[in-house]
Amino acid sequence: MTDKWRKTWLDDLECERYGSLLYSRAIGELPEMESSKAVAARLRSVAKPGDQILDAGCGAGHYLRSLSNNLPFEFQYTGVDATPRFIELARQAFASFSDADFEIGDINALPFADASYDLVMSNNVLLHLPSIQKPLQELCRVARRYVLVRTLVGERSFRIQDVHGSGDEFDETGEPIEFHYYNIYSKPYIEYLLANIPFVKSWQIVPDQAFDETRIAEAATEQSDAPDVTTMLGGWQLNGYILQPWSFIEVEIAR
Repeated sequence: MTDKWRKTWLDDLECERYGSLLYSRAIGELPEMESSKAVAARLRSVAKPGDQILDAGCGAGHYLRSLSNNLPFEFQYTGVDATPRFIELARQAFASFSDADFEIGDINALPFADASYDLVMSNNVLLHLPSIQKPLQELCRVARRYVLVRTLVGERSFRIQDVHGSGDEFDETGEPIEFHYYNIYSKPYIEYLLANIPFVKSWQIVPDQAFDETRIAEAATEQSDAPDVTTMLGGWQLNGYILQPWSFIEVEIAR
């Protein structure tokens, strides 16, 4: 039986709705995401010509668009995602990119050897998983030099389930029938995990403040019928009722 939290990422209707949005961003029909521009700016400070970059949880490849627009040199890119439809869309969007490859794979067991990639990134993914311990280990395992993760990090940890359905949201035991996670993890917990991963030399966790509030508000209006629309409230990014403490986890790997 499919885990309840996975259904969102495998349901045909939801995949088409969300995949179409990501695809439009990937091909330039919609503006670049503020987060993808921020990621590209951070990688620009550490990337080198010819680097091999892995994007774990790549969706339709929309982060590749920002990397291509911001990195002033050639690089090799591999995107991996557990949702087959997203990989199909990514291959379509970047069919003309000779240095881009897309594969189906699980972030809990990445289909790559140790130290396969110079730079490894995973953005807006870990918050949707039931556990981040194994994914963090896998991201660091396949990295040679650097790992960048964008997720929700605060002073305390919160386990959040965004419940789906209409009238039949919970079963007789009170458990949600279908949901996806919006988890926030504490900085001490993230640091505890990183301290116990081999080859991790150092790390820093910094808030993601590299975004244009006006652009996020405009995007919310443009994509009002899209799932998980982000708006602004008092300088915070807001999704539904959740204030989102988006942060970058930057990890230096020493082999």
